[in-house]
Amino acid sequence: MEQTKNMEQAGAASVVSTEKKNESRKRDANGKDVLAIRSFLESLNVYEADALRVGIAIADGKTTAANISADDRLALNRYFNSGKDNERMTTDNAQEHRLNRAFQLLERVAEFCDKRQLVTVNRSLLSIAVDAVDISRAVSSLDKRPATGQPFPNNTGSGGIGK
Repeated sequence: MEQTKNMEQAGAASVVSTEKKNESRKRDANGKDVLAIRSFLESLNVYEADALRVGIAIADGKTTAANISADDRLALNRYFNSGKDNERMTTDNAQEHRLNRAFQLLERVAEFCDKRQLVTVNRSLLSIAVDAVDISRAVSSLDKRPATGQPFPNNTGSGGIGK
């Protein structure tokens, strides 16, 4: 009887020590995962994380260019329009810039897709990148921005509130 108790206690002790070892491995793996994710996110450019998220959603069949939400379309348009010298942006060169950005995004999305998914993403991203309404909206919104170093309209420069 006493021998059985000793065996049970020894068995329980080994289970506890095994669980502790597994927990420390889980923490190490999670720590490594966190570092990998953090490193990946830090490598992304402005608006790229959202655009990548939308590209992967397209690849997974969760959305298309035809039924994309306004927020997701905005995320893609922000990404497509970023990185361009605003003072020289015209409708013609905006489309070229947006296409180049679409191809850059495709390269990043390719890491997470198979060939069939990549074709789907390609079709959707390119249709949005060359969309005349989106390009026109991007170019016209630049006209509303003040030139570098110029105060915003209705800004008195007083620096105070309620003056």
